[in-house]
Amino acid sequence: MEPKRNTRCPLCGADNACVPAHTGEFGTPCWCFSATIDPAALAQVPDALRGEACLCAACAGVGPPRTG
Repeated sequence: MEPKRNTRCPLCGADNACVPAHTGEFGTPCWCFSATIDPAALAQVPDALRGEACLCAACAGVGPPRTG
């Protein structure tokens, strides 16, 4: 099984910085491996997009908020 190549956050559309999605390999470390994702953020992902792409750090509640 390979990672999905979806590199955009399903909430804001920004680059999600998902290393496996960018490299095509699950064996590469990613910022989310040690992050605690905000459950409220996950609840905002539309059903059709769940399991399709990772949130960006800002939308996941573990990074600085996006501006502009």
